[in-house]
Amino acid sequence: MFFWLREIAGWALVAIALFLINIGLSYVTDMQEPRVVEAAVVMFVGTSVMRAGILLVRVSTAARACRLDRDA
Repeated sequence: MFFWLREIAGWALVAIALFLINIGLSYVTDMQEPRVVEAAVVMFVGTSVMRAGILLVRVSTAARACRLDRDA
């Protein structure tokens, strides 16, 4: 059951990361006042959160595969 919680948390982190990356891109593409430094910080945080989310999804997928292999 814990692998489902890991997978849901992983996909939630991926969604949050995509939202953060969207915010970072909107900071850079603002033609009136581009905020490059703030965008770099937000993009760094977004990519870090994305890596954590993908790691959780990979771990939960591996756990499900091992459980299926053990049951068979």
